[in-house]
Amino acid sequence: MMAMEKRSAARELAFLALFQLPQKSENINIDKLSKMDLDAICLSAIRTLADHSKDNIKSAEAFFIKAERAVMEHQVNHEANEALDEATRSVELPQTEDFIEHLNNCYQAIALMREGLQLPEVYWHYHDEATKEFALDLIFKYVNNREEVASLIKDVSKSWKAERIQKTERKLIELGITELVASDLAHSVVVSETIKLANKYSTEEGIKFINGILADVIKILQDH
Repeated sequence: MMAMEKRSAARELAFLALFQLPQKSENINIDKLSKMDLDAICLSAIRTLADHSKDNIKSAEAFFIKAERAVMEHQVNHEANEALDEATRSVELPQTEDFIEHLNNCYQAIALMREGLQLPEVYWHYHDEATKEFALDLIFKYVNNREEVASLIKDVSKSWKAERIQKTERKLIELGITELVASDLAHSVVVSETIKLANKYSTEEGIKFINGILADVIKILQDH
């Protein structure tokens, strides 16, 4: 992998591993973290991704079941089948907002299941030593700059409560701000890489939210 590709893979590894860290800074033992085996970090990340994939499959299943029930109900209640006692004829589905929504949900379900298929590829990337080193360095920076990152989030959250941010979006924001304050990457690169990661793990609304928060943080950093 090229350097930037390794950084991208390392960023994803670090992001996934963050979910396995204690939520409170005072509960994180820096000495213990510094001695943490890189394979253990990879295992933590893989567990997080596996949990994410399982949740996606459950969501996908729910979408398909809901759509199937809607189709069956429409077919059974259709006027073409009113006089039939048992078997039902296939009927044309209506082009209503409800059915279009069901169709879109099925497409979303397929996308969610596709994400789960990425697990073997991600695992393969994490066997690269340079990638794991990048990830470990980023995790150290995350822990060592956690207070400053929390302060910046608070500074740009005047109109809403920071604790209301969804966990996934919060980790993406925290990791992005960590790189803004503690790495040598250009701000535009950090934002681009964070949004790239958000495209995989967040929603369209979440991506816009993350982008807005990072933009506000950059303004604060530039003013200082």
